Amino acid sequence: MWPKEDILDDASVFMRIHKMFIIGGDVGPNAFRDHGTGMSVDRIKCSTPLETRNRARTPSDKAVISMVAGEIRAIEALVVAHDPVQENALNEKGERLDPNRAHSNVIGEKTTEVRLKLSRRWAWQIRLGGQ
Repeated sequence: MWPKEDILDDASVFMRIHKMFIIGGDVGPNAFRDHGTGMSVDRIKCSTPLETRNRARTPSDKAVISMVAGEIRAIEALVVAHDPVQENALNEKGERLDPNRAHSNVIGEKTTEVRLKLSRRWAWQIRLGGQ
């Protein structure tokens, strides 16, 4: 069992971006949405960009970006929390989840303004279709 650990402000997280949210070579604001209890990201300390992309159902449809935790937290009421997926964990449909020590969530309301701010605070790690 992996413990929850603090993610420091100067640490980064990785996030998968589906190809439909990449517009003109940039990540559009609608990519920054919650799925379940928050916006899923991977703690950089426990993952690589390639491992993050390869956890997707269809990795070839995903790019990977990074964001600095402190820059995320600087946006009104957003929290970055480590939330590892343990062995034998289930999703809301009762389906088994793959263990993921790096899993974390960005928690807080993703208003249009918040999504727009997030869309300005990222860097490419793996572009669509490449390394």
